[in-house]
Amino acid sequence: MTNKGHGLWAGYDLRRQRMVQRLVQMGIHRSEVLDAMSVVPRHVFVEEALRSRAYDDMSLPLGLGQTISQPYTVAVMTQLLLGQEPLSARQKVLEIGTGCGYQTAVLQALGVPEIYSIERLRPLHDRAKSNLRAIRLLGHARLVCGDGYLGLPAEAPFDGILVTAAPTQIPVPLLQQLAIGGRMVLPLDNGQAQYLWVIDKTATGFQETCVQEALFVPLVNGT
Repeated sequence: MTNKGHGLWAGYDLRRQRMVQRLVQMGIHRSEVLDAMSVVPRHVFVEEALRSRAYDDMSLPLGLGQTISQPYTVAVMTQLLLGQEPLSARQKVLEIGTGCGYQTAVLQALGVPEIYSIERLRPLHDRAKSNLRAIRLLGHARLVCGDGYLGLPAEAPFDGILVTAAPTQIPVPLLQQLAIGGRMVLPLDNGQAQYLWVIDKTATGFQETCVQEALFVPLVNGT
């Protein structure tokens, strides 16, 4: 296996292509999302001992009780964030739960001009920075260590908000920080199951759509 530098190993290219083909079969149809998934080296974001599983459609442990979501989950949330709109409708995106930085990297590869990402756990925040530097995608993402429930009011409003951990109810600060015409994608835990929801903010209120069942780690309120 040849190391091409910056964590981009040629030996993983075929596995990544197969992953993208599988995503198409699973219903991912936005070409921008598929292109982004095809260029981000997921193996850089997983533990070294698990890199042989990096392109399998499964979540993998990151330590500290956290996981990197399965590729399909990342792809479907990204596709839902875009909706039927062109990419230009999501100029400024807030991610809650940076984790290892993989979803952040996909947003960068997608070409979102302004990306902000919050991670509560300092070790994961630092790891995400390191991972993004390794693939030279840190440039236009601002990573913040803090409480994702609170969002980033100083940077609001956001055209898109992605929540990558499951709260029991929609955090009110995030609703307030969503721009009119903006969209939030998040899992919600009702105590018995989790479902992926899309929240669209209009001039007159919010439109909520339940999409499908999901499985995420809990979103913790407070640091």
